[in-house]
Amino acid sequence: MENLGSPVWIGQYRLTSRIATGGMAEVYVGRHISEDGTFGPMVAVKKLLPHLVKDSAIVRMFLNEARITAQIHHPNVVRIFELGQVSGEPFIAMELLEGRTFADLRARAAEDGKRMPLPVALRILCEACRGLGAAHEAKDDDGQPLSLVHRDFTPDNVHVGVKGEIKVIDFGIAKTANWGAGTEPGTLKGKFFYMSPEMILAKPVDHRADIFAAGVMLYEQMCGRRPFTGNSVDEVVMRIAEGKLQPPSAFDPSLPRALEAVCLTALNKNPNSRFQTMGVFIDAMEMVGGEAQLATNEEVADYVGKLFPQTDRQRETLRRAREADPSVPGLKPDELRVPALGDDDLPPTAASPGRVKPQDEHSGATARATPAWAPTAPLAEESPTGVLDHPPSGAAIHIAADSIEASVTRSNPSAEASRGKPTRRSNLPVILGVVGLLVVGAAAFAILGGGGSSAKEQLALAEQATTPEEKGRALQGLGHAPDVSDEQLQRAGELLVAAKQWAVADEVADDWLKRSPKNVEPHLLKARAAVNLRKGKRAETEAAEASALAPDDPRPDIIVAELRELQADSPGALEAWTKAARKRPGDAQLLTRQGYWLSQSGRLDDAADVLGQALKKQFVPEAAAELAFVKLRKDQYGEALSLLAKALKEKPDLMVAHYYRAAVLYQKGDAKAARAAYLEADKLAGADSRPLVALCELEVQQQTTAELEDVKKRLKERFPADADKLIAGCAK
Repeated sequence: MENLGSPVWIGQYRLTSRIATGGMAEVYVGRHISEDGTFGPMVAVKKLLPHLVKDSAIVRMFLNEARITAQIHHPNVVRIFELGQVSGEPFIAMELLEGRTFADLRARAAEDGKRMPLPVALRILCEACRGLGAAHEAKDDDGQPLSLVHRDFTPDNVHVGVKGEIKVIDFGIAKTANWGAGTEPGTLKGKFFYMSPEMILAKPVDHRADIFAAGVMLYEQMCGRRPFTGNSVDEVVMRIAEGKLQPPSAFDPSLPRALEAVCLTALNKNPNSRFQTMGVFIDAMEMVGGEAQLATNEEVADYVGKLFPQTDRQRETLRRAREADPSVPGLKPDELRVPALGDDDLPPTAASPGRVKPQDEHSGATARATPAWAPTAPLAEESPTGVLDHPPSGAAIHIAADSIEASVTRSNPSAEASRGKPTRRSNLPVILGVVGLLVVGAAAFAILGGGGSSAKEQLALAEQATTPEEKGRALQGLGHAPDVSDEQLQRAGELLVAAKQWAVADEVADDWLKRSPKNVEPHLLKARAAVNLRKGKRAETEAAEASALAPDDPRPDIIVAELRELQADSPGALEAWTKAARKRPGDAQLLTRQGYWLSQSGRLDDAADVLGQALKKQFVPEAAAELAFVKLRKDQYGEALSLLAKALKEKPDLMVAHYYRAAVLYQKGDAKAARAAYLEADKLAGADSRPLVALCELEVQQQTTAELEDVKKRLKERFPADADKLIAGCAK
């Protein structure tokens, strides 16, 4: 978060903090201040980056998103309060949301080795579908159907608030009958995993494409995998077009058959055979019941709070942004009042050339041009200090930088012609405010470990620190030290990465990028921090920047590969590891990762070739173990056991080697030795249930009652939340 110090005004919004910056736009926390000094709720104000304002295509996309969203009035859709333009720069005032995306929740659960609870996921999906259903039925101001199709309905575009509220947040590439789409004709936009067959085949698309996307999300929740996969984008796209997929019960026989039927109906290749409206789809999900009974909003809120407590970095960013807002008792009315307006900043009326009404010249559809709350007095939801303790009901936007999408439209030429300068207020309140902020800032800087310390001293403290947290505190504010060098910032980055202090690493990278934007190292540090902070889009952007600066450097590809692994995107992980290995062909570790994903993708000959190359360069135990797994599937048991013996001699605690060895031994008919190997693997497995599940299957096949009961007991003790499903799966 960047505290702006002195507030910055855009129209009647006083901006105090910038909380997110993406590749196309930036988001500020602000507050609407009326001319009599009363103030409205805090909002998120989204602006294009300055260098993009002159790009008419981008501006068109930006305003198109705002126009579309402003027509939808539903609690499950993010609200647009105002679409305006000041000095030729368009902006959108939106609801300010606190929470995370559906994708963030799933990723955090996966990080813990779990899947989201089905009732929670179903509630989120149903509420998001409810909002999108309202969008499908929305009409313009003339009462004509918008015939809106979202076209990018994915977990990234569903926001889940800390109070359990669920909203669809991004209509950047939506299409309506009146305004068209936010993308150029003939281009394939959106995340292709969620695209319907008709979108892939460039056939006419209507709202039922969004129902297909919802079906993909339901399938992912039920199976823990996507319905259409492949080793390349082309292969995935082809499978979507063919519409062939395995039923969810093929991966989890314990799933409710009624819910499976709902999922497969939504995923039907023929739009006419899917649910015809979101309402019918929602009703079908709600009727399943049993273990698929939808959670309450309170249960959703509780789940979000457990995954992302108040100490979460994004929640902390929003809290600090609220605290930076000066709407507190004791300030004089003149200090809160909107600056006097010049011609360029006229109030938003039909006669105001300096502020753009969200209107399409062809359709005549107009979104609200004045704030929806029309404040006349301080809101009842204000705290006694005048600062909102939480977003007002119905006031919110997803604040993660990686959720900001490219979308905006042509500037109003009349704004340029009508520029005027606002009348100046007294500078005394501003000067006093700046002095106060400087004093507070200096104190905070000292507390964080940077007060009066040179860069050399801060690094020395970090080197001597004995805990990761101490290292992080020692390096906070390092980028602001006047004597800091690129070499010192690089060393700080190395220390922070080793200590896994990702939030501080992210801040150091930001400061470093301001000093050295053409240096590849701060981009790499920013990307790695973004991966671990679950900011996927930001990680991709920074990795792309790093790759452009250093085309032959494999590190950007490695970061993308690790991101794809976290996203459970095996084709993407394989593609990225392959790119990295090509850039450094002699690196055995990179070849090992490439070979692993080839093996997991079932490309056994290719995997054997690449893993063999890795072992020729250097003996990597992981490469030997994975090659043994390839040999196992080729029924070459002797070679597999030999490779595993070498791997375990080099690295006795390599869990996967014990796990693969048990499978080979069982295939050779030695159930006793296989049982011992599985138990050894389980000692090293931690949160990995595979060894016990495999042992459970072995005992079922061997019909050993006592041993089977012992394994079931272990599963219940080690994995209490998932034990029933794990046991049911191994018993089939």
